[in-house]
Amino acid sequence: MKTIFIIIALTMRLGIDVYCQEIIPAEMIEKAVESLDSDRDSESLYEEMADRVMRPVNLNAATREEIGAIPFLSPAQQKNLLDYLATYGEVFSLYELQSISGFDSVLIRKIEPFIVIKPKSEIPPLAPGNLVRFGHHDLLARYEQTFPTAVGYLANDSVMSAKPGYFYPGAPQKYYFRYTFNWFDKVRIGFAGEKDPGEQFFRGAQSKGMDFYAGFISFNNFGILENLTIGNFRAGFGQGLTFGSGLSMNAVPGFSSNPLSTAGVRPSIGMNEASYLRGAAATMKINHFRISAFISYHPRDATVTEMDTTSGTAEEISSMIETGYHRTGLELAKRNVMTELVCGGNINLTLAPSQKFGFRIGVTGVYVRYSANITAGNDLYKMFSFSGNSNLNAGIDYQVRFGKLYLFGEISRSMNAGIAWLSGATITPDPRATITMVVRNYQPQYQNLYSNAFGQQSLNANEQGVYISLNTAVHPKISLSGFVDIFKIPWLKYRVDGPSQGRETGIMLTWLTSRNVTSSIRYLQKNVSANSSAGSGQIVHELMDYTTRSYRFSIDWTPIPRLLFKTRLDIKEASETQEKSAFGYLMYQDFQVTTTGWLSAAVIRFAVFDAPDYATRIYVYEPEVLYGYSVPAYQGQGIRSCVVLKFSPVRFITLWIKSGITWYSDRNEVGSGLDMTKGNIRGELTMQVMARL
Repeated sequence: MKTIFIIIALTMRLGIDVYCQEIIPAEMIEKAVESLDSDRDSESLYEEMADRVMRPVNLNAATREEIGAIPFLSPAQQKNLLDYLATYGEVFSLYELQSISGFDSVLIRKIEPFIVIKPKSEIPPLAPGNLVRFGHHDLLARYEQTFPTAVGYLANDSVMSAKPGYFYPGAPQKYYFRYTFNWFDKVRIGFAGEKDPGEQFFRGAQSKGMDFYAGFISFNNFGILENLTIGNFRAGFGQGLTFGSGLSMNAVPGFSSNPLSTAGVRPSIGMNEASYLRGAAATMKINHFRISAFISYHPRDATVTEMDTTSGTAEEISSMIETGYHRTGLELAKRNVMTELVCGGNINLTLAPSQKFGFRIGVTGVYVRYSANITAGNDLYKMFSFSGNSNLNAGIDYQVRFGKLYLFGEISRSMNAGIAWLSGATITPDPRATITMVVRNYQPQYQNLYSNAFGQQSLNANEQGVYISLNTAVHPKISLSGFVDIFKIPWLKYRVDGPSQGRETGIMLTWLTSRNVTSSIRYLQKNVSANSSAGSGQIVHELMDYTTRSYRFSIDWTPIPRLLFKTRLDIKEASETQEKSAFGYLMYQDFQVTTTGWLSAAVIRFAVFDAPDYATRIYVYEPEVLYGYSVPAYQGQGIRSCVVLKFSPVRFITLWIKSGITWYSDRNEVGSGLDMTKGNIRGELTMQVMARL
């Protein structure tokens, strides 16, 4: 058993060193990107999770809140871990965790990147000398570029002068840097910047260098002051229904969903240039009460429909822009044309009179105001969409623990009297099995642009549903997960001209075939309604049934320590009512290795794919550098290959190089618009360096 655990531990460490994005299970993040059709918030989620890996929780000094913030732990597992720490004091080895009820090698493999086991340390007084002596600095810089050069960079001088909006004035490189300073768990400082391809650098519209900067200074655990952050931050309370910035792991139904409360206020240097928070936030803990307050104020990109000719300020906008690109004249015309004020807070009370019973109840209020009026448009499906320049949301959330039963929920109201609520329960009838049920009802008229709760859609509105999941270890070497989500859309939505309903189901089996081989099989099916093709002059479309099915088989093989082979086959089927199904497939092979030399780790991927249309596209997590993020949607026919190398030439310097190339057999051009490249090959190069002092 000890040998098996050592092999697993080595495999996990290999995954952290090179294949860092797997700190979030692939099936979860791929599903989130596909469901929300956006990777901006998913990128922020990954960056936050990667940051937790760099600052793991010391189990021997962890508070209840820190234990609750460890990803992938159910309420019962959190309680069992806390009880173990209270009973036995310090933990001396990861092996001990297997003796805790509900902990097995699969779970330990998931949480191992986020925890560390070491003796408690004495924290010296906060003084300039101690800040210098005991502070830790991380400085990271990254360069990225795709090849060949896209047509948007190839315009000559005559085209640039005649059509200034039809080319990119900046270079095709992407630059990114981040600096963080940590002094124990007390003081944190962060600063980051990013220049997207096509944006100028220290000239033109970006005269200050990077197009976007983010930074913060944060103080933690000073008496009753739990946290004070000035600068960029994230915030979320309860189930995220009243307020939740960014993307949480609980927002999308699936195998890894574990609907729990969000993480309160935490600093951030994420590069989401749209729905970020920038200002000040604080949390105080007084006895059993936790009180949080925050205020954020910053400009937003938007499409202006009416301008004040006297002041030159926007009076009315049709939509806010989420891309963060500021390259062409058209994009720059939408830059920072309005401002957004977000302020609010949360008060919650936590009581645990016994080990078998405890509860938490919280109240959240958030006010949002824009400097311009937002118009929803005249489309019928937008009848209940937010319009105006201000909104007020208030909600109450709760959690109750009684033995093996956990109840949770939240109800929220928007300023127009729209109501949204969800309620759920998690029960652990056996340490090896967890059952979760979530019921939700989000009225069409509920309006909240910062809602981030459990559901099928990006906005928590116009949705009703019942979700049930089961996670169980049917055998010490076999785990089974499954879920079903039955939902209704009571009002119209984009490309659905009528009330509709749907169903999503999934099942996944993971089998430790031998001491060095792990296999898994996954099946997903989703049934929804969508508009059929309209005839000439037809305004209202008839609805048709639309079904997608995906099949996945994967196998991980560790023939020797420090060497891992990963094989995966994905098949996706998409069909309409009485129509022939279309199929897409993707298969890849990974080779991962770690060494003790200057080339400390490497991963090579080779993939073939055939996804004939948009409906059969397949999202796949890709090997990346630390804090890098890539979940491309494979569509068309071709071959994909990439390699990531990690070098450690000296103790405090780490280098990464990633190179990838995609060859398409079904086209002579790749991409569209200004990003189109000639030929059927597209490649990219990423170089990154990090210094840790």
